[in-house]
Amino acid sequence: MRMRAAIISFVVAIVLFGAKFLAWTLTGSTAILSDALESIVNIVAAGMAWFSVWFGSQPADENHPYGHGKIEDFSAGVEGALIVLAALGILWSAVPRFFDPVLLDSIDRGVLLIMAAAIANAVLGWYLIRAGRQLHSRALEADGRHVLTDVWTSAGAIIALGLVTLTGQLWIDPLMACLIAGSILVSGGRLIRESVGRLMDEADDEALEQIATELNSRRRSSWCDVHEVRAWWAGDILHVDMHLALPRFWSIDRSHREATVVEAVVADAVGKRGSVTVHIDPCVASLCPECEVVDCPVRAEGLQQRPVWDREHIVRRVPNESGPGPH
Repeated sequence: MRMRAAIISFVVAIVLFGAKFLAWTLTGSTAILSDALESIVNIVAAGMAWFSVWFGSQPADENHPYGHGKIEDFSAGVEGALIVLAALGILWSAVPRFFDPVLLDSIDRGVLLIMAAAIANAVLGWYLIRAGRQLHSRALEADGRHVLTDVWTSAGAIIALGLVTLTGQLWIDPLMACLIAGSILVSGGRLIRESVGRLMDEADDEALEQIATELNSRRRSSWCDVHEVRAWWAGDILHVDMHLALPRFWSIDRSHREATVVEAVVADAVGKRGSVTVHIDPCVASLCPECEVVDCPVRAEGLQQRPVWDREHIVRRVPNESGPGPH
């Protein structure tokens, strides 16, 4: 389904570019030219999304033990950069038209072509975003958001042509092109920011909230503490690693079995799309006031309060405690 969506995006981008280029040829409108220029970027971006979806689906290997999914984040970042370049190109072509306006021709036919392209892009953008979110594909979602910016570009071009027809003021056409460019710049910048964050393994706050909720509701008395939980995306896989404190007098086998239970709980929290790694820590004396282990032979003090395992609790860093003594 991911490859099918990427191929559809690529084919539609080529067809719509042809329609917009024809509309610009008929009208000579700078706003329509800006729309057509943005469509060139759509073709390049759709091609990149197609390649990244294919490459990102390749299984993990010796050189890429976490898989190849990060290429989708890279593709989304490049797409954001292309959007910014398209906006700068629009400004380059529009600003001179304030000083050298051009009469527009065949406005009615141009508007019909652009309206048809806008409707097609709206449907395609909705489809790509929906598929990207369902399949956890950053490349498809970024491509869909890019396509939707093209809808606004087309809408701006249509409005510009309508106002020029009603008022006869040719400066409205390049003004609308500049407004479109500004909107595209914001969209491209946001996409770059999100992509860089994921490439740098930025924490997924929503996933951490889900993990905290699941761990807190299903926790066992033997789970002394959970801390340093990390959750980040690599393509369509959510990687989670965490520290689980268990009674220090337990055997390795028993601790391992309990860690397997925690892995399953976390996998349930993230919809089983996660790769979960649990690091087992022996409990320490500072955990005794919040520890619920019954008949503990090494307890330093009794239970005082059962803390809530919310997001702030599970992500906190815990300093190492070493040396002999209880826990």
